[in-house]
Formats: sequence, structure tokens, C-alpha cells
Amino acid sequence: MNTLPTDNDPVQAWMALGVQSAILARTMPAVRHDLAGPLSAMRMAATVLKRRLGTGELPPAQAVERVEQFEGHLTRLADSAKRLRHWDLPAQDSAQPLAAVAAQAVQLARPLLAMRGTDLQAPGPLPETPVAAHTTLCLLLGALYHLAETGSPPPARITLQAVQGRSGLRVQADGQADAGLAAFASQPVPPLDAAALLCLARHGGAHVQCGAGWVELDAAPAPPDVTP
Repeated sequence: MNTLPTDNDPVQAWMALGVQSAILARTMPAVRHDLAGPLSAMRMAATVLKRRLGTGELPPAQAVERVEQFEGHLTRLADSAKRLRHWDLPAQDSAQPLAAVAAQAVQLARPLLAMRGTDLQAPGPLPETPVAAHTTLCLLLGALYHLAETGSPPPARITLQAVQGRSGLRVQADGQADAGLAAFASQPVPPLDAAALLCLARHGGAHVQCGAGWVELDAAPAPPDVTP
């Protein structure tokens, strides 16, 4: 089991920001895909709509339907853009239920883990306790990437589970991924190790314990002046 001292060393703060940047580098492809997908669909739909309107072959009812599809794409695009606020370093933490933050972490980490042959599961129910959303999201993503990168081959699955009697989560790795998928996927260098994860936890006011194939996280409490 790994622990780190709890002091206010500014060097540790810079180290924690470096860990967060490493987590962002792993997560950004999923965020970029969620931004690019609706834009591509809207560009194609706009081309078709312009052509059909120009020729007068589009009935008003179908035109309204196409506009409604645009609205749906814009909603998806706005939701994806809002995720970028999680990486705005000067921003203050907001309060969200732990279960909602865990769902965000699963959604963001799943594409990268799937490329390595690791199935990500969160069967629930997970705690609804308000937590510091930004700090907790980074820690959960870090825990997922840590477990996915430290095994050789990677685990077949990683599961998020509630910790009985606490408002925390246990991230558990099990099995071995398919050797072919594991060999195909690129390995980030260097991998996120336990020391990096613990440094980030200490900087964010959370508590983390790490072991072979598991991480337990007690999330940082929600800001007292913000309600979820």
C-alpha cells in the first residue's frame, strides 16, 4: 500500500499539475471525437439541405425535420464543449454527485481502454454524495489509466464499485486482455504509476490507496459554498 506525506510543498503542486496534464493527454482524443462528430454530421447535413432547398424539392415539413436534427447536433456539440471546463486549471471546483462524476470518467476513458482490450464497467449503484467534481474526475481517470497501463498484458476489465460504509469508490482490475489487442494498442510513455496518482490526490485534498490491481478513492469533499 502506498502513501505520501501531506505537506504544502510547491514542487508537489507543480508535479500534480504535470500528472493532470498527462491525464488530459490520454483523455483528449475522446473529447476531440465528441466535438468532431457532430460538426461532421452538421456539415454534411447542411450541404444536402442547401442543395434540396435550392432546387425546391424539400417540403416544409421535411425542412423542419432537418432543422430539428441540427438542433440535436448542436446540443451534443455544446455538451461536449462543456467538458473542456474540467481542464481549465484556474477554475474553481464545482459540486456534483459522485455517481455522476464516475459516469463522466467511464464515458471519457472507455474509448482508450477499449483499444487496449479492457472492458470498463460501473454496475452501480454508486454514491450520490456531493464531491469536488474536477478533482474527483481527474483522480478517477488517473486510477483507470493507472490500472490499464501497469499490467502486462492489460486487464480484461476494470470495474468501479462503491466502498461499503464510505462515500468512496474502489477501482478493480481483473483478468488479462486479448494479447492481440494489447500488442496493437500504443503504450503511453511513461505510464501513470501509483506515485503520480497519490501526488495528484494529495494536491486535491483526496485520499487514495493503491494495491496490486486496485485503487480505492475517497473523493475530495464538495466546496461548502456550492450546492450540486
